[in-house]
Amino acid sequence: MQSNLRGFEEFYRLNYVAVSRFVARRVPPDSHDDVVANTFVVAWRKFDHITEPALPWLYRTAGFEVAHEHRRLAKNRALTDLDDPPFTDVFSLENKFDLSYALDQISNADAELLRLIHWDELSREDVARALGCSVNAVNVRYHRAIERVSGALNRLSITSEDRLSNMNCPRRINDLPQ
Repeated sequence: MQSNLRGFEEFYRLNYVAVSRFVARRVPPDSHDDVVANTFVVAWRKFDHITEPALPWLYRTAGFEVAHEHRRLAKNRALTDLDDPPFTDVFSLENKFDLSYALDQISNADAELLRLIHWDELSREDVARALGCSVNAVNVRYHRAIERVSGALNRLSITSEDRLSNMNCPRRINDLPQ
């Protein structure tokens, strides 16, 4: 029992931050700590029975806990809007809003797949384990999700261009009157 406790403590230390970030992008801040705690409670209960507990397995478990939390919140009508992309200095604010909008336009399954690959930086094999499907299914779903999000971004770009021309707004700094 003591070696299992030590093994789990190490497993917890190695994976807490990743699971916490995963959950933070999917539930309101008020629910974050409970969902992360519930994820690790399930992990503790199943730790001896899992042959290779790993981060993809924890993501799958956390995904179930997130779904439970969304159902609970829906009963209370307290589900809040979540920020999708992390706000870093890598992309302009306009691009972040565009990406967030585009992710809202595709299915939850497609958006989740893209988050696992790009935000959580999982390999295709790990994504397959996290989603409970084959690597081939992940590759096909990924290709389709990229096409859908690209289409949503293109539609947004066209709409933005139309709005700018109707408002007679400059598109570039060089277009400003001198």
